[in-house]
Amino acid sequence: MMPRADIDVVHHSAHAVVAVKPAGLPCEMPRDAVADSLTGRLNRAGWGTLRLVHRLDAVACGLVLMARSREAAAFFSAEIEARRWLKLYVARVAVPIDSAASLTGPHKAYLKTSGARAEVVRAGGKPSFLEVLAAAPAADDAAHCHVVVQLHTGRFHQIRAMLAHAGAPLVGDALYGGPPGRVYLEHAVLGACAPGTSAWTVWEAPPHADREPWSAAAAEAVTAQAARARTTPPPRAPEP
Repeated sequence: MMPRADIDVVHHSAHAVVAVKPAGLPCEMPRDAVADSLTGRLNRAGWGTLRLVHRLDAVACGLVLMARSREAAAFFSAEIEARRWLKLYVARVAVPIDSAASLTGPHKAYLKTSGARAEVVRAGGKPSFLEVLAAAPAADDAAHCHVVVQLHTGRFHQIRAMLAHAGAPLVGDALYGGPPGRVYLEHAVLGACAPGTSAWTVWEAPPHADREPWSAAAAEAVTAQAARARTTPPPRAPEP
């Protein structure tokens, strides 16, 4: 029987648990055993000791994969390092469609963490890559858009910092110059292989309380990208 928790679990196996993190909830609070977190809630619900191999910002919502053993954690970490995961996000940005559409394509920056912020720098930062795959006007405000972003590297605040640097900060993200409003950043599609198998799995986050209404164009873009990902898995990584 699957343990019950107030977290939506979309997949579980001997190797991993994939859950939908609510916005505002940290993935983990290792220095405070009683603080509320995604792994804390799932551990207390009976899922055992789960090991994070990637993280979402606290303000973000969506899919998080957690390993169920050290061996699985090492395998998934190696896959991420080799960029063999698929990570698609949807974000609400504070620009109209003409500006958002001009962002489509690959982006590269060097990011350096400075306190609670990530900064785009000319030198001394970590190389960071993402691609804006599609843009569509927000269903409720033509001055805002939803962009579909494929994240190739997982740097601290990467999407927020790089989109803001490109002139399209997230709505509500005051840390990076966004206007007032509610932050919406969702990890909507995740693709990965499991240890000991060549099976490639793509998960789509189901509708949930933190998801904004998507326009038909945004929904179609996410669905199309997920469908394409199911038929074109990345190269297999070597076993740990």
